[in-house]
Amino acid sequence: MFKQFILVFLFVIAGSKTNPVFSQGVTESQHLVDHKPLMNEVWKTFDTMLYKVNKVNGKTVYTPYFPSKLAKLDGTSVELQGYMVPLKAGLRHNRFLLSVLPVQQCMFCGQNGIPPMVEVTLSDNNKVWLKENPVIVKGYVKLNEKDRSRVEIFIRDAALLKQ
Repeated sequence: MFKQFILVFLFVIAGSKTNPVFSQGVTESQHLVDHKPLMNEVWKTFDTMLYKVNKVNGKTVYTPYFPSKLAKLDGTSVELQGYMVPLKAGLRHNRFLLSVLPVQQCMFCGQNGIPPMVEVTLSDNNKVWLKENPVIVKGYVKLNEKDRSRVEIFIRDAALLKQ
């Protein structure tokens, strides 16, 4: 037990001295400006989705609830900027998640809730290279109430406008 504690302690100490953000003298506020979420009105509307909680046969079931402002987006065309989050291993993708935060910042999930994400499916089975920088996609909103194996909000028939 003591050896594990020492190893973790050394790992934390080593990590804090080699953290590229803080070792370069970047302040926390500058770090937040450099990695600010890409929230806009569409993202804010997506972020209004809620869950209804019901009991079915003694089990808790969460059902997506789309407030009227969000429900009005169903079927409409939107442009959305965000970071690609792969759903499968590989460098080229036709389907991926789009997030307001880069996947490297995922450790911050849970401090203020999970950042909004949508599932993007590119049109005509096009595949694009996974990007670390934000991309802009344009496609049609599809709200998903039924398929529990997929996310609740899709952008379908999408095209990458900025790579």
